[in-house]
Amino acid sequence: MEKQRRALISERRRAERARDLQPCVYQWPESLEAYLPDPTEPGDRWYQAGNASNPRTTLKILDDLCPAADLLIDPLCGSGSSAWAARLRGLPFFGIELDPVLACVSVAKARASVRDAELLVEAGRVEGTAEPICSARAPDSPSPIALCLAVTATLSQGTEHPTQPSVILEDLAVSPSPHELNTVVWADATDEGVWADLYAQPGPLAQARHAVIYASPPFGLRSPRPRAGLGLYGAAVRTLTAAGVAHALSRPAEFPAYEEIAASVVGNVARLLPRVTVVLEHEPADDGQDARRLTAERLLADLGHRVERLRILESAVRSGRGAFSLITCEIQP
Repeated sequence: MEKQRRALISERRRAERARDLQPCVYQWPESLEAYLPDPTEPGDRWYQAGNASNPRTTLKILDDLCPAADLLIDPLCGSGSSAWAARLRGLPFFGIELDPVLACVSVAKARASVRDAELLVEAGRVEGTAEPICSARAPDSPSPIALCLAVTATLSQGTEHPTQPSVILEDLAVSPSPHELNTVVWADATDEGVWADLYAQPGPLAQARHAVIYASPPFGLRSPRPRAGLGLYGAAVRTLTAAGVAHALSRPAEFPAYEEIAASVVGNVARLLPRVTVVLEHEPADDGQDARRLTAERLLADLGHRVERLRILESAVRSGRGAFSLITCEIQP
């Protein structure tokens, strides 16, 4: 009985701690333009999802909240803006993405070199489909990373800012080289087993002393998704398999809530790494629901005393959905 009583008291205290959280005014992003993806940003402009982060603003946030981090983890890396931010900073990057087409985009932004872009240019001009390039699996066909660039360029053809291989080559020629430890995998980041498998492999996870999670969990069914046909989808799957970054997938039967996704991916990282800074982007969901306190409650319930400096940082910027916020905390041993 005494043990149950203490557990109940502890649970109530966690709930009260989350409820007592008051949003603090935060300086970044300073404008709507700084919040939205920049269509002129080299590398990041190859393709951007509608809810992507602005990499320059991401860097400002990282400098402010976790300047000592030695690894940037984005378990929901989408179209790779965080991968590009890590590249600009020279940080090792570890990303997971469930959508195979977007996983190719993140692989491209995290790992592509000038030589990969040269192979893409040599393979031919990208028009409306990746099949001429991505379906070619001859011995002299482009590398898997170059094929990820092809998927990225093809996906961009249906957007307001289509990208050609020559632009990709120009961008890589003036951008930092990829960090040798950069890793992006096609998997479900809410699957605890995936993380255990990846941690056991050589890579940046096992070497990190102070990682930062920077992620933007989906905020509802209307979260922007890529418009990729079956041909491009199949090309992406083949490309990721050839690159050796395809892992066992277990798609959830239903679309999880924001707080469920956030708590799951943070918990999976926290089980492996002793010290982590957490930065989660938040916007109201499709129905206008504010999941910030729900997320705080879940983090406290799952990780308890390990959670320190739990804060909600709210920008003055308003998107079409509402306030842009950051849920941030420190996970200690």
